[in-house]
Amino acid sequence: TQSTLNMEVTKEHIKKLLNTPGPVTDLLAVAEKKTGLDRMILLGLSITFLTFWLCLGYGAQLICGVIGFLYPAFESVKALHNADTNIEKRWLTYWVVFAFFHVLEFFSDHLVWWLPLYWLAKTIFLVWCMAPINQNGSAVVYKLVIRPLYVKYHGDIDTVMDKAVNKAGGLFEKATEKAREVANNQKSEFIN
Repeated sequence: TQSTLNMEVTKEHIKKLLNTPGPVTDLLAVAEKKTGLDRMILLGLSITFLTFWLCLGYGAQLICGVIGFLYPAFESVKALHNADTNIEKRWLTYWVVFAFFHVLEFFSDHLVWWLPLYWLAKTIFLVWCMAPINQNGSAVVYKLVIRPLYVKYHGDIDTVMDKAVNKAGGLFEKATEKAREVANNQKSEFIN
């Protein structure tokens, strides 16, 4: 049937990914040698363990944060060194979506703690955002949410940011003047 065929194609795609050079496959190679288990089984066990931990375990927020940060950070640094603009754009889009989601989460912090399986859902969302596919979560959220908001409000945001920068510059100049005054007064008192 069609679903069996799709499952086999997906399984082959996962096997191919598990043998693509990178930090995850290096870790799986070491685990494969030490345990004697196939990479697919190790991946399944790891996903099962992480799923239970994110549902029930202490430190689910930390695990979610590590998953959402470490691999994308590593890939972003790698992309900067390879100078491939498509990969750089992919990871920059991830970080824009990550930051957008983080700000939303900050304001709804008290609500999300009450949601069952929140850390599991967030981890799945972040994995979808970093997935090496064309329509990953980052691309979809950017295209459907962030870009339309940016297009609609970027003029207002630029105006507010310019005012804030000018005000901060003025405050910095006043602080510098005051520091010079205090330093000169201290210098005068020290000499006298």
